[in-house]
Amino acid sequence: MSPYLAHTHSFIGPLLMFAVWIVQVLIAWLIWKDAKEQKMLAPVWTILAVLPMFGYFVDVLYLLIRELRPSRTAESSAAL
Repeated sequence: MSPYLAHTHSFIGPLLMFAVWIVQVLIAWLIWKDAKEQKMLAPVWTILAVLPMFGYFVDVLYLLIRELRPSRTAESSAAL
């Protein structure tokens, strides 16, 4: 095996881990914005969404809870 290939493989792991973490941070930022708009606990959802190995489960859970509960923005606009 070429020494260049061994070096490339050792570089791809941390790069992939960093890319996955960046995606988690972007999703957490979107959850923060939406949770504030929906009058949910934005800091709690954001912190849980950034946690490694748990964040993607929280993202799916947030989407399910958000779809099942009534929208707070629709209620506030209907009251006006």
